[in-house]
Amino acid sequence: MKIEEMISANRADCTGCEACANACPQNAIAMRRDAEGFAYPEIDHALCKECGRCDDVCPTLNFVKKYPKTLPKIFAAINPDNKVRRHSSSGGVFGALSELILKDGGVIFGAGFDKDFHVVHKSARTLEELDNLRGSKYVQSQIGDVYRQVKDALKSTRVLFSGTPCQCAGLKSFLGKDYDNLLTVDVICQGVPSPAVWEYYIDMFSYAHEIKGVNFASKRFGWKFAHMEIDFADRESYLCPIHQDAYGGTYLCGLNGRPSCTACKFKFPSVQSDLTLGDALGVQDYAPDMFDERGTSIVLIHTPKGKDFFDRAGLRTQAVDFLNVVTRNPRLTTSTIADNRRKVFFIEFVKYTNRIANMKKYLEKDDVNIRQQISDKTQRALIQSYEEIFDYYRKNAERNILVVTPPLDDKAQEFLDGYFEKNLPDCGVYFMQLEGDGQLVCKEKMSTLTFELDEDPDMLTEFAKQFHVTEIFAENKVKYESPTLVKWINHCGLPANIFSLSAS
Repeated sequence: MKIEEMISANRADCTGCEACANACPQNAIAMRRDAEGFAYPEIDHALCKECGRCDDVCPTLNFVKKYPKTLPKIFAAINPDNKVRRHSSSGGVFGALSELILKDGGVIFGAGFDKDFHVVHKSARTLEELDNLRGSKYVQSQIGDVYRQVKDALKSTRVLFSGTPCQCAGLKSFLGKDYDNLLTVDVICQGVPSPAVWEYYIDMFSYAHEIKGVNFASKRFGWKFAHMEIDFADRESYLCPIHQDAYGGTYLCGLNGRPSCTACKFKFPSVQSDLTLGDALGVQDYAPDMFDERGTSIVLIHTPKGKDFFDRAGLRTQAVDFLNVVTRNPRLTTSTIADNRRKVFFIEFVKYTNRIANMKKYLEKDDVNIRQQISDKTQRALIQSYEEIFDYYRKNAERNILVVTPPLDDKAQEFLDGYFEKNLPDCGVYFMQLEGDGQLVCKEKMSTLTFELDEDPDMLTEFAKQFHVTEIFAENKVKYESPTLVKWINHCGLPANIFSLSAS
């Protein structure tokens, strides 16, 4: 089967989404863990009829990179119910969406804990069951037969499925079509750590004490200072800053992640969910009214169905710019960068008996140079990803409009922003203004990029070509301010529309 050939050639192509195991009509595929603790499909050829269904539903084998028609609308969002927000990793959006589904008699599928606090996908049909699905789980969850359960539930009720981007892609591929009564929600994913590492870690705690609860991102000391928190029945809670915790620290360093997470195909723009949720990192800088220590979510809306549920969720929201979000959440568009000590980490994890001590060793001997290398690689990947994204939309927009004006006050700029947003919503728009010192300053509305240009016809022509400008709107006062610019507008060969801002 092609799926076996793919894994044999490069294990990093398999995300472990389990679509193939759910789809096999002969139940001939089992998910088997490798030495690192990650599950991969194993085919029992005594049962296999070679129908090819596993190949047909594999989201990696059938991957085609796709861009949505336009950039998604993005909002900072807060659940007004502070009790729900307190028990959520960020702003409590998942809880609000889930309650909509449950009130309608529907069912939620998401990552939760089993009795041993191992992470599995499971269902919730009541608010009490939903509590187990709230909050981030920094582990790759076991899907089991949940895709089959989702398909069965869709016959009679509404369903919300929450998971990583690759799990949402696996479900969509397994189902083979969209369902009006299915809402899919993925997360801005840092990558999934090994279940075997997590299970060893949590089993060490439960060996001597009864565990009552686990929170990977406790807000006990505020949302900006996430802690690993483990509550016990017979002793005080364990609390440790997530980056200093043996498990959380090695996860954040890129030491215990799945190989596929370093080459993820299901980041934006190839997201296959209706909504994407994440932490509103840096929201105090770009939407300060939405910031407090109780947590704020970022929500990307990918489909009309997602927008409908988002609008009905009763959240406090504020629209935000794509670039502000992606620069602070690089994992929205870029893959995890693995620590170059990862291979040795897993060799030692299997070899040593005291694995917790070995995990802590990597944090105690944290290499500043490695951290800087990873940071530099992430920054380069981020710049490349958003340049590719914006260039795609510039090239494919029916109209990329250059609006040339004198310097504007805030009221006039707000008017123009609103005019083009309302009348030309799917266009790329650039606002070019001539500053007092003769410098041209151009702001791209789509990406919020700001750059300077010389008042030079050749440079202006190159700019228009690079950013795929298709027509010009020029305020009539410009002619008194910049004869060179007026001459370029008249001879550049692009359609030019003259307007009067004062008349407007």
